Amino acid sequence: MTLPHPDTGADTPSGARSDGLPPYAGAAGVVAVVAAWGLAHTLLRGLASPVLGTDDMLENVFVQSLEAGYLLRQPPLYEWLLWTLQQALGPTIWSFLLLKYALLTVAALFLFLVARRAIDDPRVAGLCVLSYSLLYQFGWNLHEGVTHTLVLTAACAASAWALLRAMESGRLAAYVPVGLAVGAGLLAKHSYPLFLSALLAAAVSDRAWRPRLRVAGLALALAVAAAVYAPYLAWTLGQGHGIVTESAGVMGTAAPAPHLQRAGTGLALLAWSLTGFSMPFLAIVVALFWPQVRAVGTGAVPRANDVARLCGRATVVAVAVTALLIVATGATYVKERHMHAVLLLLPIWLFARIAAAPGAKRWRALGLTIAAVAAVALVARVPGLVIPERLACGGKCRPLTPYAEIRDDLAALGAGQATLVGDDAYTAGNLRVLFPTARVAIPAWRPPLPPRAACLYVWDAGEAPPAAAAADAFVALFSGGRLPVRAGEARYLAGAWSHPWKPEGFRVTHWGVQPLDAADPLCQ
Repeated sequence: MTLPHPDTGADTPSGARSDGLPPYAGAAGVVAVVAAWGLAHTLLRGLASPVLGTDDMLENVFVQSLEAGYLLRQPPLYEWLLWTLQQALGPTIWSFLLLKYALLTVAALFLFLVARRAIDDPRVAGLCVLSYSLLYQFGWNLHEGVTHTLVLTAACAASAWALLRAMESGRLAAYVPVGLAVGAGLLAKHSYPLFLSALLAAAVSDRAWRPRLRVAGLALALAVAAAVYAPYLAWTLGQGHGIVTESAGVMGTAAPAPHLQRAGTGLALLAWSLTGFSMPFLAIVVALFWPQVRAVGTGAVPRANDVARLCGRATVVAVAVTALLIVATGATYVKERHMHAVLLLLPIWLFARIAAAPGAKRWRALGLTIAAVAAVALVARVPGLVIPERLACGGKCRPLTPYAEIRDDLAALGAGQATLVGDDAYTAGNLRVLFPTARVAIPAWRPPLPPRAACLYVWDAGEAPPAAAAADAFVALFSGGRLPVRAGEARYLAGAWSHPWKPEGFRVTHWGVQPLDAADPLCQ
């Protein structure tokens, strides 16, 4: 595959479309590439193991019913989408994988539509979007985990495209998609307003965009967004304490340390997170296009077009607003995985500036790098999904945990029609995979479904063989004396891990099962 420099008119790349451009130079091509990449990871993960891993397991407990809200700290759009998919696919790994990569593909589509406006050459715009896979949070971390953040990413990308389209067209009706995207963003994650406020501030502060904003259009968008957000807003108002109170505990603003100390820590973490989120994308791009990056830094590149400038300004505003919020609140819970709303448009601005600089010819090398990193990331996941060795799969090896080995024993205890209380979210979420007809709960959250006549408390007892004589002590330990149980009723089930070459029984996990009175508060 050869990608000529936009200004050279070099040979047409292999696999070119009828207009002489490669497939990734159009929206359909970008969608096809990202969808194929997602399909490869879907098949790898889904065929390797049915076990739910990080984040997914808790969501599987929540979406037993469709509710206006589930947690104050996370809006419910992800759960609504997942619940809808599970009506057809059941509470399986496939529902999570399909939703994950569908959201990623939607985000890629809207990012390309924005990039195409910011970057003159469609081939560079396509590579720009595909290069998001060079960001660790996109190229690796999202494959095992990440739920609401993908809804946030898709909503942010859709919001940027919708606002650009509305400002370009000037039509009042064009602000309806803006309102829909904003409503989706508000229902995606509480950090969405940061992205929206940065985007609007960038437009208002730019002489090219300010006259294109219609006050009536923004009012219409706000009304549409309010209608979309209303069910969750009504739910939050009935929870007794607000989102701000909940967020204070999560973000570390309620910590006892002095405010200035917390603010300093938060700013340091912000700097670290901004750098970490940008890697290795930024290092690769700088290495391939150092002369152009240096030219951008010295101001030797022609002025960016209006869309590229808007993307760059929105990124700067988002970073500045985040820093100011940290200083004002003393927030210390600042991580790389929180930077999507801050840095999402950075690659578009950077590629637009590099493409405008003289001598930017190493696009083929970038394309090969993207393909190589994607292939390595796919292959690198295989050991952790096949070999239950701590060195290969990261110690706990959660995707390979042998929950299926205890299905028959639990079924004999009536688990299929019981309330199953998992001591932790991993156990609970995977119990629902095993028994889709059961009612599954965790101590901190119980689904608003009718209680069942039978109730079982299930906990992961670890890999050391439990001593029957220790049942009294262990039950007292995990229950804290709250559960009306008798030691004689508790039993342990064993699940042997499967290994490609080691004999069965090389590694065994035990689960404790304690029948509870159906009237116990944990079972209600």
